[in-house]
Amino acid sequence: MPEPVRFTLDQLLVLEAIVETGTFAGAAKALYRVPSAISYTIRTLEEMLEVQLFDRTGHKATLTPAGRRILEEGGDLLHQARQLDRLARQIQTGWEPELQIVVDGVVPMHPITRALRAFREEQIPTRIRLDVEYQEGVPDRWEADGADLMIILDFEDRSDTLVRTALPALQMLCVVGADHPLSEMDNLNRAGLAAHMELVVKDSSPKYAKSPKRPFGESQHLTFLSDFHSKRLALLDGAGFGWIPRHLIESDLKTSELVVLATELCQWEYHPELVHRKDKPLGRAGQRFVDVLLAEIKGA
Repeated sequence: MPEPVRFTLDQLLVLEAIVETGTFAGAAKALYRVPSAISYTIRTLEEMLEVQLFDRTGHKATLTPAGRRILEEGGDLLHQARQLDRLARQIQTGWEPELQIVVDGVVPMHPITRALRAFREEQIPTRIRLDVEYQEGVPDRWEADGADLMIILDFEDRSDTLVRTALPALQMLCVVGADHPLSEMDNLNRAGLAAHMELVVKDSSPKYAKSPKRPFGESQHLTFLSDFHSKRLALLDGAGFGWIPRHLIESDLKTSELVVLATELCQWEYHPELVHRKDKPLGRAGQRFVDVLLAEIKGA
């Protein structure tokens, strides 16, 4: 059973007002109450806490050491209570308590993090939950959690229950480290690649938790990684070859630390979309996130 609390926020508010104004009469005026109500509130608080809060030997309301300690802790509680009240008022004006977004980890993150920065700068009260998944893990998480938005690649669901916004195409390149034997080979075909280690980002869908989904290539030697940042490092260290988004390796291509393989198929494009449900319209926070995200993408 929860332990009962021996005071109220109103009592702490009165205590704070007395200290700020310097007198019981000043607190009564500040809180629009009669002085006797202020005295009764403090006396009741002292009785409930079994602590003397004020030294009553002088003409001015002076806190005892115990009273100062109580006010210090009580001030933190009042600050939190005011924040809670402010949050409730903002939610009443249309800001959602939480906005959940599921993103495929292959897409550029800068426009997304810029949108998060806008929320901070504009002091939007909505709590953001950003989940990064891969491939089929994106719609799986979106459905399981009932998330608000998702950024997904080549989504096959053509249902008219969804609102879809096309995002810029995402170029994927088949690359290898400059010191890897494949970097010096020409006219490679799939059979030529099959003898080498292919680095693959694992599909994060729960259905592939125990048995990873095989990639499109024919390589018999596979290493599965959890994300593209780890994959980039593995490519740079010559652990194998693999597909990776161009935006993650622009600097590596310029310095020739990574090279595009001379294969019959060395690049392709994904077509990302921003998706939400028609029967779950976006609130103010969701729409603001979409607006900033699209503006950042357009200005990139």
